[in-house]
Amino acid sequence: MEVCKVYWWKHNCKTGQYPSAKVHRSLHIKPVAEKKAPNGNLPFNIEDYYSISADPLDSLTPEVYDGI
Repeated sequence: MEVCKVYWWKHNCKTGQYPSAKVHRSLHIKPVAEKKAPNGNLPFNIEDYYSISADPLDSLTPEVYDGI
């Protein structure tokens, strides 16, 4: 297993500004059409497989970490 990206939201209080379900639903992961890598081989990174985005929430911005 490989962790390619980590999205981390840091709330300004212990109970959180938003319910956890709302935060989780703000993250969107969609498969992209099958693509080939630049050299014509199979895809080689996460962006070749999935489109990942997060809806903005007031005063709560995710930190995105690559390749942990």
